[in-house]
Amino acid sequence: MEKKQIAITAPANTLATFVNATQVTVSDDSVIIQFAYVRPNTTAGQLVSEIVLSPKHAIEFSKALDNTIKQHFTRHLEGGAS
Repeated sequence: MEKKQIAITAPANTLATFVNATQVTVSDDSVIIQFAYVRPNTTAGQLVSEIVLSPKHAIEFSKALDNTIKQHFTRHLEGGAS
């Protein structure tokens, strides 16, 4: 299957949001990833975003995330970690 380029734009008011907690829920027809921010030294948190993926897209996302993180940290660890 041929991969095609897709142009994605973000609204001008889009902001990046820091999260420090995630939860993944799986069913037969979907994978739900919830991102939250939990305040330090508390048990209070706020849901920042929730993403629902089909199982196929979740597997592709997992592979892409794994490969990207391994490439990034391998490159940084080769030069200076002892």
